[in-house]
Amino acid sequence: MNGQFVRGRTGRPEIVLDELHGQLLADLCRQVVELVEPKPAPGEPEGDPLARELGLDGLDWGGLDGEPKAAPKTAPDDPVLARLLPDAYRDDPDAASEFRRYTENDLRLRKCDNARTVRADIAASGAEGHIVLDERHSQAWLGALNDLRLALGTNLGVTEDLDAFAESLEPDDPRLAMLAVYHWLGMLQESLVESLTP
Repeated sequence: MNGQFVRGRTGRPEIVLDELHGQLLADLCRQVVELVEPKPAPGEPEGDPLARELGLDGLDWGGLDGEPKAAPKTAPDDPVLARLLPDAYRDDPDAASEFRRYTENDLRLRKCDNARTVRADIAASGAEGHIVLDERHSQAWLGALNDLRLALGTNLGVTEDLDAFAESLEPDDPRLAMLAVYHWLGMLQESLVESLTP
């Protein structure tokens, strides 16, 4: 597949994505945003449209006593979402619940921000598809690419032995196309890390 990061003349990571791969990456990021974006609890208002547009919707401002509003206290049922929002303490459900109560909304918003940053960079690259990342955007891309690989890997049921997994699939298995995307995202991530290394 197309596109690898290189260290540009300015010392910043650069990549050229053709339209097809740019759209693919932007669409995957859109799906992550739709999956992890904080949703109001049943009976709560949808929130301020301007706050949603600015990416501030879902922030946990807390009450007058500094306590955060109620948040999910258990890992999500959806396996992909559970992989993206894992428990901090696997052997201590109470500690995991308390940690999740204070951190899950912020984690969701950070993941959404990363994915939106990638989408915005792709949109801003225009027909040329040439993207140059500064430090903040580089970190956002690394976070978004990691989330995309976790989500795809969970959907695929990928184990550590990717070659054995690929060989176990029939030639007409639709998961082969997803596996190709998974490999491409890994190469993107690896090339970005290398381009950031002095």
